[in-house]
Amino acid sequence: MIGIVAIELLLAGGWIWLHGMALASPHATRDSTRVIGEVFGGAMGLLLALSPLLYLLARSNDRKAAAGQARIH
Repeated sequence: MIGIVAIELLLAGGWIWLHGMALASPHATRDSTRVIGEVFGGAMGLLLALSPLLYLLARSNDRKAAAGQARIH
């Protein structure tokens, strides 16, 4: 969970940084900020959509490891 929050914060920081760069750049087009928002929003949404699956996978691996430890002892 902490990793997901950290990645989300890094994506948000990258979005803010690139958005500021696009606003200040004379070479940026009108659609630059929209495209930056769509890309970073899509990445953040994808990460949040996959996080329950990643959690269930980690939980399953932990249960298998615990069952393996119980057989050894």
